[in-house]
Amino acid sequence: MNIGFGCIWFKDRKRTRSHTAYSLYESLGQLDGIHVYDLDASLNGGELFFHKLSNMIVHQGKLKSKYNFSKRYLKSLEGNLLHETQKIKDIDAIIETADIGTIKEIPFYLYQDLSLDVLIRYFQEYNHPAPGWEIFDLDDLYKRKEWQMRVYDQCTGVFAENKWLADSLIEDTGISLEKVHVVGKGINVKPELTYHPFGEKSKQDKIIFFVGRDFFRKGGHLVVKAFKLLRKNYSKNVKLIIAGPKSWPLTGGIPEGVQFIGDASREIIQKYFQRSDVFCMPTYFEGGYAIVFAEALCFGIPCIGRNIQGMLEIIKPGVNGYLLDSDSIDELTELIIKVIEDDKMKSGVERMSKSYQDYYSWDRVASDMVKIIKKDKRKMN
Repeated sequence: MNIGFGCIWFKDRKRTRSHTAYSLYESLGQLDGIHVYDLDASLNGGELFFHKLSNMIVHQGKLKSKYNFSKRYLKSLEGNLLHETQKIKDIDAIIETADIGTIKEIPFYLYQDLSLDVLIRYFQEYNHPAPGWEIFDLDDLYKRKEWQMRVYDQCTGVFAENKWLADSLIEDTGISLEKVHVVGKGINVKPELTYHPFGEKSKQDKIIFFVGRDFFRKGGHLVVKAFKLLRKNYSKNVKLIIAGPKSWPLTGGIPEGVQFIGDASREIIQKYFQRSDVFCMPTYFEGGYAIVFAEALCFGIPCIGRNIQGMLEIIKPGVNGYLLDSDSIDELTELIIKVIEDDKMKSGVERMSKSYQDYYSWDRVASDMVKIIKKDKRKMN
C-alpha cells in the first residue's frame, strides 16, 4: 500500500509538531507492505516571509503575525500539497498532520489534536482566547473554521489523538461517528535506552520533574510555588528539575533546590526521567493531551496534571497520579506529597510501565491508522 504523508515541516523536521509528525512518518514507513511518500506542503523562506509580513499585527506591544489563519496562506499550502501529490502515481491514501487541504479522487485522512470548535468553545466559556492562541479573536476563529469545515466535509476520516477530541468532533462539529477514529499518540522519549542519571541521588532525595517550553501555559510557575512550600514545610530533601524554556522564566533567580536544564534534548530529558519520583505539569490547556504525561508513565513515574481535557484519559487519580482542580498552591503541594509518600502507587506504575510503552507507541498508532485505511478501502470497493 502507498501512503502519502502531508505535512508542513519545520526546518528541523524532527521537531515538527513537537516531534509528532516525524515519529509518525518514520513508524508508517517501517510497517510491512507500506511505502510512504513525503508530501511536503511547507512554503519556501521568501513566500513564508511574505505571508507573515502581510498578516502582521501589534499585540500587547509586540509584533505578531496571524499568517497561519490567512486564507491566502492556507490556499498556498493546499496548492503545494496538490503539486506534491501529482508527482506520484498510485497513492492509495493520504494522511495529513493538519487540515492542510482537500484532495480529489484520493482518500485522505487528518491526524488532529485540536479543532476550531474546541478553541471557539473555550473562548465562549471563558470570554478570552485559549492559552497559546491569544492573538486571535472570536471572528478569526470562525473564519478559520470555514476552511477546516471544508476539509472535514471532504476527508475520508479524522484520526483523533484522544477520545475527548473525538467526542467534540462528533458532538460539537457534527462529523459523523463513522469518520472519527481515536488512535492516540506515541511517546518520543523512550525508556528502553538506559543511561546513568546525572549527579548523585540519595535515598532521601525526592525529585519532582517539570517539562514545558511554554512555561506559564504549562503551569510551571505553580510548580515552583508549590516546591518552595514543600522545601519550607515538608522536607529539604525535595528537589525540582525544570526543562523547557531557553532561559529561566521567573524573576528573582533560580530558587535553592531547583535544577534548571533549559531547552534540553530528548536524550537529556530521558536521563532526568530516570531519576524522578513524580512528574508535575498542571497545564492550563492542551489540544489533545500532553504526551509528556504518557512518557512519564512509561518510565514508571506517577503524574500530576490538571483535571481537564485529555489528561483525564491518561491520569487515573489514586492509581497513577492525581489531577489538580484549581490553582491552589496548597492543593498542588498536598498532591505532590501524596504521590511522594505512596510507595504502592509508585510500584504499581512501575509494574504497568511496559503496558504503557506498548500503548503509547508510534508503531501501534501507525498500525492502527493503516488498519482503518484498509478497512475503509474494502468498504469503498
